Amino acid sequence: MPKQGLYASKWREDGEFRPSIVAYYYKQWIDFQMGFHTHEDATEFMYVMSGTCTVETENGVTAMRKGDLIMLDAGVPHRLLVEKDNGCRMLNVEFTFTPCEGMYPSLRQLAASDGAFAEFLDRERSTIVLRDSADVQPILRSLVLEMDIGGEGKTVMTNLLISQLLLRVARLAAEETKGSAERQIHRYVRIAAEYIHQHYDCDIQAKDVAAAVNLHPVYLQRIFKANMHMSITSYLAELRMEKAKMLLVQTDVPIIEIADYVGLNSRQYFSMLFKKLTGLSPAAYRKSHVSIQSYVEQKVEIADIM
Repeated sequence: MPKQGLYASKWREDGEFRPSIVAYYYKQWIDFQMGFHTHEDATEFMYVMSGTCTVETENGVTAMRKGDLIMLDAGVPHRLLVEKDNGCRMLNVEFTFTPCEGMYPSLRQLAASDGAFAEFLDRERSTIVLRDSADVQPILRSLVLEMDIGGEGKTVMTNLLISQLLLRVARLAAEETKGSAERQIHRYVRIAAEYIHQHYDCDIQAKDVAAAVNLHPVYLQRIFKANMHMSITSYLAELRMEKAKMLLVQTDVPIIEIADYVGLNSRQYFSMLFKKLTGLSPAAYRKSHVSIQSYVEQKVEIADIM
């Protein structure tokens, strides 16, 4: 019988298929020994909410604690062991695939648009354990809550959340292939970048980013530049100017106010930095894109008349 799990070739080669949840539940386990079993058609995520447990597969025994996630592909024999004095609360989600039928993204689209996910599928790791991931838990909880109480549009939202979960797991799995020291450095840089994206509209400096990840500013600057190929200051400046370009083209926010929107107190410095990175003043940039948009709209109107 053809393989029906996450890595089955048919999901990417025989049409458009999307993830479909078949079971999900919270469960408090105490003094429990499960017999070996498999899910022939469904891939399973097991996330430890609290306590400790052991998951045993043919490849060995994995001790798990709060914050750990294990993914078991369809057909993988496994069992759960929970000691009497150390209970374990878990969140489990099982999913398979179904034809898209107008609801996207499909697995093929996800793989085509995300290199880490495509590589993840190509490696076909039947069992994956991710340690203490703060990235996965919020998605899982949102997914289960949506399944429980979501109203109109629930299927659309759950499809987006399970797709997001798969992409996040793929990226975290890629990090797990690195050495522990390299993995920790990558984590610091990722958290620093996330902090910048969440606070670019504030008056922040490199020392504020370092404080957010509990590192010395000089050390963070060094590992950030080695991984991102630019300094924290340059990264922040480029991000701010990208946001400014979006505001100039997509909104009618007055140019004089955009500096405040991107966290720069000086409008003169904003204009200078914008021109340095784009070659145009903010006013010229907005005018050029307005002209282009007007030209496109005129062409559409003429085409409609004809």
